[in-house]
Amino acid sequence: MRRVILSLTTIVMLLLLIFGISSLSAVDFTDQKSLAQAFTQLTGFLSLGMMAIAIVLALRLRWLEPVFGGLDKIYRLHKWLAIGALPMLLAHWLVKTGEGHHPEATVDAAGNTVAAVHSFDPVQLATQTLFPSLYGPARGIAQPILFLLFALLALALIKRIPYRIFRKVHFVMGIAFVIFAYHSVILMRPEYWSTPFGWSTVALSVIGSLASIYLVVIHFKGFPSSRAVVASTHYFPELKVLEIDLDMQEAWRGHKPGQFVFVETDRKEGPHPFTLSTHWSPESGRIGIIAKELGDYTAKIRERFAPGTPVKINGPYGRFNFECKKQRQVWIGAGIGITPFVAKMRDLAGTPSDKVVDLFHTTREVSEEGLARMQADADAAGVNLHIIISERDGRLNVAKLIAMVPDWKDASFWFCGPSQFAEQLRKGLVAEGLSASNFHQELFEMR
Repeated sequence: MRRVILSLTTIVMLLLLIFGISSLSAVDFTDQKSLAQAFTQLTGFLSLGMMAIAIVLALRLRWLEPVFGGLDKIYRLHKWLAIGALPMLLAHWLVKTGEGHHPEATVDAAGNTVAAVHSFDPVQLATQTLFPSLYGPARGIAQPILFLLFALLALALIKRIPYRIFRKVHFVMGIAFVIFAYHSVILMRPEYWSTPFGWSTVALSVIGSLASIYLVVIHFKGFPSSRAVVASTHYFPELKVLEIDLDMQEAWRGHKPGQFVFVETDRKEGPHPFTLSTHWSPESGRIGIIAKELGDYTAKIRERFAPGTPVKINGPYGRFNFECKKQRQVWIGAGIGITPFVAKMRDLAGTPSDKVVDLFHTTREVSEEGLARMQADADAAGVNLHIIISERDGRLNVAKLIAMVPDWKDASFWFCGPSQFAEQLRKGLVAEGLSASNFHQELFEMR
């Protein structure tokens, strides 16, 4: 999360800097109208910039993963940029609407007041744009688009809404952004066009609109993917977990343990993310995933992944790759968050490492078969496995970790599981002296 917060702060500060360089010297801080106009421009620019960058981040550009720390961090940043844009949109609309309640008096040559002109009279304000003939339509769409974006974001944030509807909401958001970008460019005041503010407004509008159009195409066509077929499955009823083996039907670029892919079994439903549970072997041509019956899609996971079912796979993504200079590592997999560690253990069984690793698996449900398989993988990989069953052992906490791993200060920690649990452990360990940079977390919540 540190990198997400830093990235979000950097983006907002950069947008503020661009606006400040271009506008603040021209603002009369003693004049209410001048301040209102500056605030209107600022909030509109911030909302445009944050939305444009959020849309670009949704393109799943692999070359951005090293910059932000993986696609999971990119999606989290995408979410917070979208959330941050909406208050700016609301402030922009409120201030702009409020201007209409303060008529401006016009004065004749002798200095006498002759009329009161509405401050956003279309006839008057059309002269304040390079595109006077387009002023009316650009202004008229502002309020409907604002209300639409608020409604769409509210729907996107409700996790109970099925994923297929969530995808459609984002599809409409892309179209709404193109309209908002049109509004921003057409209504930009002429004096701004030759400034960094003007250049940035045009650039963000164009880049964001192109990204939106691409995502609209992707909505119907899908991201570039590889075809595969479900080879076999194994169900663990106590855990409500299905282990799935997939035979790749096309060339696969390979992957590292800890990465994830998007798997599509139904075009209408769209692709869903799953962490890979196996290392890659070109000789076998097979990859594996592990899915738990949790939401509306995975509730029917055994039907959706019946042997012989054709699927599409897009990926791999993620930077949860266990790569660091520390010779000592502590892994923590909570519930289905054990999956990346299973993949890494299976990888280590073929290529032993000199790192000393302790794996803590915390769980409420117990499958003796599943635990036996995990122990076998740990033995083959040379990993020290600790099973923490909450009803029997209580919850894992910092005190237990420190007691069970005496040299914990020399280790790097790798966590996959519920974000609230991760935050508790991270804060506790940092308070005890662990460097925050040594706590690595997979932010696998895509919504």
